[in-house]
Amino acid sequence: MVGLITQRFPLFIVSYFILQILIRLATTNIAVLDESEQIMLTQYFSLGYNEQPPLYTWLQMGVFKLTGTSIFGLSLLKNALLCLTYLMTYQLGMLFMNDKLKASLGALSLFLFPQMVWDAQIDQTHTVFLTAATSMTVYLFFYIAKKEKITVWNFALFGISAGIGLLAKYNFILVLVALGSVALLIPEYRKRFYTKPLFLSIIIAFCMVLPHFLWFISHLDVATNRTVERMNAGHTGSHLINFLKGSSDLIISTLIASLAPFFLFFYLFFKKNFIWSPSRENRALIGYVAIIFAFLFIMVAISGTTHIKERWLQPYVVLVPLFFFLHVKDIDVKSARLFVLISLVAPLIVALVVLVRPWLIDMRGKPSRTNYPFDQLRVLLKEQFPTIKHNLMVAEDKYLGGNLKLFFPHATVITPSLPNQPYTLGNEIFLFWESEKPITFLENLTLQGYACTEYRQEVTFQKSKKLFYDLNTIQCVLNP
Repeated sequence: MVGLITQRFPLFIVSYFILQILIRLATTNIAVLDESEQIMLTQYFSLGYNEQPPLYTWLQMGVFKLTGTSIFGLSLLKNALLCLTYLMTYQLGMLFMNDKLKASLGALSLFLFPQMVWDAQIDQTHTVFLTAATSMTVYLFFYIAKKEKITVWNFALFGISAGIGLLAKYNFILVLVALGSVALLIPEYRKRFYTKPLFLSIIIAFCMVLPHFLWFISHLDVATNRTVERMNAGHTGSHLINFLKGSSDLIISTLIASLAPFFLFFYLFFKKNFIWSPSRENRALIGYVAIIFAFLFIMVAISGTTHIKERWLQPYVVLVPLFFFLHVKDIDVKSARLFVLISLVAPLIVALVVLVRPWLIDMRGKPSRTNYPFDQLRVLLKEQFPTIKHNLMVAEDKYLGGNLKLFFPHATVITPSLPNQPYTLGNEIFLFWESEKPITFLENLTLQGYACTEYRQEVTFQKSKKLFYDLNTIQCVLNP
C-alpha cells in the first residue's frame, strides 16, 4: 500500500479528498461558521463583501449553481482546494527532485500539520483558498525559473495565479513580495524574471484585481475594521511589550504549533541521510521563507499585534517539508514506509473524531456545531409558519442565518454581522435569535404597520437525549 501511495500519489490524494466529502455528507447536514457566512454571502453578487476578498464567494456561488445550496457544494469546493494544495506541493517536489518518493513524502508531510489536517478540514474557507493559491503560484514561479524553454503563456499563467491569490486573501501580497525579492537576489532568477514578459503577468493580475480594489477603497471601513480589531486585541500600554508578546507568539505558532510534529518524525527517520546541499533551489526556498517572516515581524512591530493564530501562517509553511527532503540522500524503504504510515495516522484520527464526535454530545455535556437541530426546526417552523420559506428572515448571527438559508433556500436571510446585504420588505418578516434579539438591526426599517408576535421553539440537539436547543422567533405581519 505504501508503494502505491508514493508511486501514484496524485491518484491517492484525489481519492482521499473524495472520501473526505463522503465522510462530511455522512456525518452532518449542518454548515459550520465560515461555511454559514458563505451561504449568506452567495445570495447576491458584489465586488466585495467584508474584510475578505470576494473570489471564494464567487467560486462558491458558481458551485451552488451546479449543486444547489447544499453541504455537498460547500464540501466540494473546500476539498477541491485542499486537494490542489497537496497536488501542487507534490508537483513542486517533482520539479525540484524528479523523485516520486521524495515528492510524495514532502506532500504527505502536510498531514502532520495540525492546521492542515484538522482546522482546514473542519472550518476554514479563505485560508484554504490562500494556501492553494500560494502553492500554485510558487510552483509556477519555480517552473519559470527552472525550465529551459519558457513561453509567454507561462508568464500569463503566473499572472492569473497571482491575481487569484490577491483575490483569495489580502496577505497573499507577502507571497508576491517574497517571490519578487528572491527573483531579484538570485542572478539566474533575475535574468529569467525581470524581462518584458513579466509585464504581462503584472497587467493580468492588475486587471483581475482592479474591480475589487475600486470597491475596497470606497468601502475602507467595511474592508478593514474587523481586521484592525483582531490586530488590536490583547494590546498593552507598552509598544515594546506588545512587540515581544507578538514576536514570541509568532515563533511559538510557527515552530511548535505548526511544524513540531513534522520536525519530530523527520528527525527520527531521516536524520542519518540529511546532508546539507547549498543548491540554488535551497537558497531560493530559504530566502522565500526568511523574507516572509521578516515582513511578519515588521508587521507585528508596526501593528502591535500580540496574538498570532496558527492558521495565519499555514500558507507560508507548507513548503518547509520539501526544503528538508531536498537534503535527504538515499531514502531507505523502511524509513519511508514508517513515515508514510505515521503521516496517515493523523487524518485517520481526524476522520474517526468527525464520525464519532456528534454521538458524544451527552457524554461531553455540550453540543458541537454538528449537533444543532436545524433539520427538526425546519419541520417545526414550516408547520407553525406555512409561508415562511418565501419571506425575509433576520438572524442573530451568520451561523444561525447561514443554516436558516441552507434549510430555507428560497428565503432571503440577513444578519447584523454582515454589512450591505440587499433585501426587500414583504408582507412578513421573521426574526430569529438564541441570546440577542436582532430587532435593533431593523431600527432603520419602517416596521410601522406590522403586527409582531414572539414565539419560542425548543427541540433536542441531534444525537442527544437530554440537551435542548432554544430558538426564539418574532413573526411580523403587515397589517392589511
